[in-house]
Amino acid sequence: MPEQQQKERELKAAFIQHLPERIISIGNDWIQLSQGIWNNTLLKKLCLKVQNLTGTTGGFGLINLSESGFSLEVYLGNFIDRDTIPTIEQQQTVGTLISAIKHESDLIRSKSGTEKPANRLVYLLLSNNKLAPGLTGMLEEQGCTVLGFNHPDDVEGELQRRLPDVLIIDDSFLARFAMLKRELAIQQERQKRHVGVICISQTRDLEQRLLALRSGVDAYYLTPINTQDLTDRVIELASPKTDCYRILIVEDDPSQADFAASILRKSGMKTQVITEPLRVIEALDKFRPDLILMDIYMPNANGIELTTIIREHPDFVMTPVVFLSGEQDTDKQLDALSVGGDDFLSKPIRPRHLVNTITHRVQRARILEKQHHHPNSRDLLTGLHNRRHFYEQLDQTTTRIQDLVATGGVLYISLQKAGNDRLSPENDGYLANLGSLISGLLEEQDIAARIDDDSFAILILRPHQKNIISLAEKLAHKLIELKTEAKLTPYIGIATFGSEQSSASDLIANASAASQDIQGSDRYVNLYVEGGGPRNRADASELPDLFKQALQKRSFQLFFRALTHTQKAGTKAYDVKPRLLLPDGRQLGSSEIMSLADAENLGTQFSQWLIERALVTLEEKRAEGKNNLLIVAQSSKSIFQGTITGWLRDQLRARQMVGVGLVLEYRIADLSIDLKAAKEHFVQLQEMGIKVSLSRFGASSTALKVLHYLDADFVRLAGPVLKADNEEISGIIAQIRKNGANIILPAVTEPESISSSWLESADWVPVISGNSHY
Repeated sequence: MPEQQQKERELKAAFIQHLPERIISIGNDWIQLSQGIWNNTLLKKLCLKVQNLTGTTGGFGLINLSESGFSLEVYLGNFIDRDTIPTIEQQQTVGTLISAIKHESDLIRSKSGTEKPANRLVYLLLSNNKLAPGLTGMLEEQGCTVLGFNHPDDVEGELQRRLPDVLIIDDSFLARFAMLKRELAIQQERQKRHVGVICISQTRDLEQRLLALRSGVDAYYLTPINTQDLTDRVIELASPKTDCYRILIVEDDPSQADFAASILRKSGMKTQVITEPLRVIEALDKFRPDLILMDIYMPNANGIELTTIIREHPDFVMTPVVFLSGEQDTDKQLDALSVGGDDFLSKPIRPRHLVNTITHRVQRARILEKQHHHPNSRDLLTGLHNRRHFYEQLDQTTTRIQDLVATGGVLYISLQKAGNDRLSPENDGYLANLGSLISGLLEEQDIAARIDDDSFAILILRPHQKNIISLAEKLAHKLIELKTEAKLTPYIGIATFGSEQSSASDLIANASAASQDIQGSDRYVNLYVEGGGPRNRADASELPDLFKQALQKRSFQLFFRALTHTQKAGTKAYDVKPRLLLPDGRQLGSSEIMSLADAENLGTQFSQWLIERALVTLEEKRAEGKNNLLIVAQSSKSIFQGTITGWLRDQLRARQMVGVGLVLEYRIADLSIDLKAAKEHFVQLQEMGIKVSLSRFGASSTALKVLHYLDADFVRLAGPVLKADNEEISGIIAQIRKNGANIILPAVTEPESISSSWLESADWVPVISGNSHY
């Protein structure tokens, strides 16, 4: 798979993982808006969140979610800058639209393998809700019931009524935790249940950590909290331990083996005893133990020899081996550990000590195993995080921007080699040193990753923006000093978080663009500024640069406007509509963007980007067993430059696709420059299975002749044609049908003014909120 496609898939997976937080944030804003004083400023912020959700989901090819988001976006837009407060019925409609978004999100997450656990009860005893922003929403999304408390006495009283599965406290309550702990112990003993306890701390003070440890907490987290990690830990502690540890006992003395087995079985573990050492590999393959408990001195093969052989078996490299022997010689004990043993216990041993040691060893091994099998969790060469992990953490952080007390951002480090060559294997030593250098300059909450061969990214949180810039400058200085024969030059772009939610892809694109802007100059650090300048409102002279910037970063938003077939119930097509959000909050629509693209001689590149997004979406839908039509507006200049047909054929071949489902739409007036070239182009498209549509179809005699000559599959009527009288409409319909084309009605602001003749004869009409415009 090409590198860019792999990056997009990883960004999409990260976005889907954190969809619930975005939807919870939208729901919370609506609750605040509808239940409090109606606030137009808050409404605009809510609309911006919905716009971002709609555009980002569209960009990732999540059609149904984008469609639901667009429905909410349009409906909310009716109330902006109006003095009237929505009626109860209108507020209920908004609630229904938000529920539809949540439903689509749940479907997407279920298809991606995200399962919801059974309902669990969690108590929060926090002095400040901002210690773990977004935690309550994420836990509720995972099926947890969350109760918040402000005082330990309140928790103590609730414990007497019902036990939670997990109790989360902050360290300011540790000094008063003794009484609460006593009540917790009484209720746990009475109900034969264990309650997991998690402590959140704002200090790295060792004494505070020791106090938490002595208080019996199961997990300890420092702020700023990674909410996803904390949620995962809560679910883990709250989940029933249905599996029992599997222990293989290798002991030639049957009485000793049975004694150890009986102790472990009473503790809920499953055991298998091997008294013939040479059968140990066979037993490992069949029993698949979590831990091996082994004597040292046995006939035919001793424990040290067996451990050496076991460690050569790839399936059991990580399986803990604990020696249980009467050997008291320290040197011989060390010999046993040196071949791969994890612990050494001396006989005789107290049952409790044996059980605790084995339990802790298995738990530790499972943690290591989980980290070991996390897909590409670390880049082996640099020791930094992998790209996928970085995307997940960045996207999760962007969902809680409003709750952050610190300033956040992304540093994008691009290493340029003389001659623009790629880094080669002889640079491995340099990259390893680079990874160590970057790690040494970061704080605990920062996350650094290798994005590709010669670029790196850092997710950073600091008190002020100046601290982020200072780190970037220090990092650039250190990288320049780092000795290498490759003559590598670092260029660091910075993109800081705005006041509203963004996406991981947007931030990375912005930071990357800032890095690219200074390549080849004598500057090494560059702060990305939205819109290329400090002004709030973009004027017409700035639009070309904003367009080029968006094309370079691939940061246009997409949404899908649904069309329904008038004769075939349930059949849908979608207009793939790009838009560009401007720094002042305005947005450019698809027609304006296409005009900009043509004016800057970038129509072909923009058309290619739109087609790429459509092909990604068609791939997704076909994997689901669905055949949708996607209608993509195109620049006519892409025809006359003569390059897009070959490019499109290569795209289909690389994706092992045919063009069925893709409809390319051209403004009919733009084709008059060279109808012969347009005809050749259309024939080539149709040979690939791609259909063609003519937009702004005026139905004049000239337009009908062009339709006949080009043999287009669809026509989208121009607005004025909708106002024709019934007799004229009948003639136009007959001519269009004679040429075998489908009729698409355009979206209009007053659909009730459309003649019934058009409504009865059109094949496709626009839909919003599940209801036809017409």
